[in-house]
Amino acid sequence: MIHPRDFITEYVDPAIALWLKNQNVKHLAVHAITEVDVLAAIVALWTRLAGRRTLPQREESEFRKELGCREPALALIKDAHDSHKHGTLGRATPTAATASQGQRPEPITKYGYFLNHMFLNRPRSRYSYLAYVLNDGTEKRVSTMLDEGMEAWSRELTRLRL
Repeated sequence: MIHPRDFITEYVDPAIALWLKNQNVKHLAVHAITEVDVLAAIVALWTRLAGRRTLPQREESEFRKELGCREPALALIKDAHDSHKHGTLGRATPTAATASQGQRPEPITKYGYFLNHMFLNRPRSRYSYLAYVLNDGTEKRVSTMLDEGMEAWSRELTRLRL
């Protein structure tokens, strides 16, 4: 059984790094989100099989529910991953605005002013990024989801002393 921190090193970090080099590639964004979500299964299995008395014995689904309540960023990542796999989800989730209606990351184009890229009396510069359009219509950038997800995992692994 792989230790959760080793799983991060071998799978999660490389998936995020590859996406960071290719931030407009949808399948790399989905792969990074998937690896962050799979970490929940690894942690649940590790805590169950390690037989540590300090860690509660629980099923993966129960662990994921509790984790989602403690860390809404990980609940959103779970919904994004499940939505990609299964389409519309019929379960209740702990987040108010989730990606549970078959969403996948979509390219969003915006316009802005950037240092050294704007001339007087010229239009703003175009830029794009990948985002999930959540059930309430808001956009959640993939970069934000991954950053918040990894911060949440850092807190959770510290809490579990892993």
